[in-house]
Amino acid sequence: MNAFCTPMNDLAKACAHSADAAEWEELVRRCAPLASLVALRVSRQWFNSPSHAMVDDIVQEVFLKLCEQERRILRDFEPRGEDSFMGLLRMVSTSVATDYFRRLYSAKRGGKVVTMPLAEEGLSAAPASIQPAAQMRRSALLAQLDGKLRSAPEVIGERDRALFWLYYRQGFTAEEIAGLSASGLTAKGVESALRRVTIWLREEIERPGPAEQPESG
Repeated sequence: MNAFCTPMNDLAKACAHSADAAEWEELVRRCAPLASLVALRVSRQWFNSPSHAMVDDIVQEVFLKLCEQERRILRDFEPRGEDSFMGLLRMVSTSVATDYFRRLYSAKRGGKVVTMPLAEEGLSAAPASIQPAAQMRRSALLAQLDGKLRSAPEVIGERDRALFWLYYRQGFTAEEIAGLSASGLTAKGVESALRRVTIWLREEIERPGPAEQPESG
């Protein structure tokens, strides 16, 4: 196979089962610009001037993610259009970048998060436009929400978690998300998935913790 002439979808499928250096070098060459662009866009939601090193770290984690579990993402990839893999890469890069900053802020706060109501308008505000203290509270909220989304994989799958962050963190519209062939959903389907995830999160946040349970008797 001539990696330089291979369509992107076919190259991704080939790399799922190949260790050929030329194929992987071509995959990295084609994917790195998009992964970098997404990493930069996510970084700017958290920092006014993100460093090149930070963006590079995220891009590296994107490629590590593609190689996890014996390249499961590549093996499970099923093309649904000419740009299917690039749409999938955008979603993976967004998820990886969000995880990167979730870990970063969680570590800075000693792993603790604050409990705040799930308000759509609060989530959609850009961190650069609010005061540092409010920005830290918002960052902690995002970390808390992502932790809850990950805590119930049988209820909220990886795809719906990615949709949630594309909408609330990256500012994509339902129509734009549907346009990513990797989502496999119509705009109405995206809206329905977002509504289900949001309702579930609100119920989880409003659920009283063990210390808040009313005493029996």
